[in-house]
Amino acid sequence: MSQNSENIEHLVYKFNNGSITPDELNVLINWYNSHDDTYAQIPTSKVETADELKARMLSGLLSRVAEAEPKVAKPFPLYKWMSAAAAVVLVTFATWMLVVNKKTSDIDTSAKAGIYPGGNKATLTLANGKTIELSSAQAGIITGDKITYANGQLVEDAELPAADQPIHSLALRTPLGGTYNITLPDGTEVWLNAGTTLKYPSRFAPAARIVYLEGEAYFHVKSIVQSNGEKLPFKVISNHQDVEVLGTQFNVNAYPEEATAKTTLVEGKVAVADKSERLILTPNHQAITTNGTTKIKAVDVHSFIAWREGKFSFDNKTFKETMTEISRWYDLRVVYQNGVPEEELVGDAFRNQNIDLVLRLLDVAEINYKLDVSQRLLTITGKKNRL
Repeated sequence: MSQNSENIEHLVYKFNNGSITPDELNVLINWYNSHDDTYAQIPTSKVETADELKARMLSGLLSRVAEAEPKVAKPFPLYKWMSAAAAVVLVTFATWMLVVNKKTSDIDTSAKAGIYPGGNKATLTLANGKTIELSSAQAGIITGDKITYANGQLVEDAELPAADQPIHSLALRTPLGGTYNITLPDGTEVWLNAGTTLKYPSRFAPAARIVYLEGEAYFHVKSIVQSNGEKLPFKVISNHQDVEVLGTQFNVNAYPEEATAKTTLVEGKVAVADKSERLILTPNHQAITTNGTTKIKAVDVHSFIAWREGKFSFDNKTFKETMTEISRWYDLRVVYQNGVPEEELVGDAFRNQNIDLVLRLLDVAEINYKLDVSQRLLTITGKKNRL
């Protein structure tokens, strides 16, 4: 789902109730400014009233919206398009008011609940059991002859065995609310989502590249050709699946507390093996393994790799799946007091927003909830009663 629909509508909801943050305001303004609509630019030579400005911008924006996404697979209701357009009108008008009147926003930029989104957080555990807290100012590490951050700075005390010494096992772990990336000894890049552990060797053996995953990670596997002309396989082993590739990009979601593991292929080809069979996965398909049985289905890849782009994507996910993803990112425990609501959120949202984002999503979906900040507990009590 593009940012031109539900996400814009959600942000205008926050704007209207006064809870939108400056960052969210910028998102709306950037969305508006990304379109070449000369008819909706604020003039510098003519002074307009607020009503004139809003009316002119709404007219121009609605005409542009009709052309913005002419090939949407499922129609988006006109009233929502109007809401989206009105959102940008209101936001741009608010910016115009701040500039004209030289006022500053009094929006409280701190999270009302004191719960903030995740960021660059990870630990590296060496073969001797020593654990190193990695820098939150860095986004990832590179494992070669030495372990460095992406900027070339050495990771302090992270010594690797010499080439003539036995191979050591290392573990990169992200906590709930953490993400990090790593370049493995063969040049393969891996991005870890929240609450994930990747176990890998200090160097790969000549005939095998094997890593172990608990959680969720995005892999960009480097293709390596052996002396016999064949490509060297790369294998990811998780609790429900063994994924073997030769060089490709894919996402594996295999949290140990979940009964299902999912491998989503972006490009290339992978083989997914469960307890009984080995299946070939092609791009834009997903292998879902439950109770030792794997099924393959076509999917919108974006929904499952949006986290790599710093976003949530709610499309084609159950309410529980969405809330589980959110809970890992904000380090929350979610409890369903009266069962899981039969609700489905749609659209994208940026993951750098504070917990207010989640609360507003629930408000828009008309879900009752209670948040206990001290316990980091979000209790879902069900749908709101309509009058």
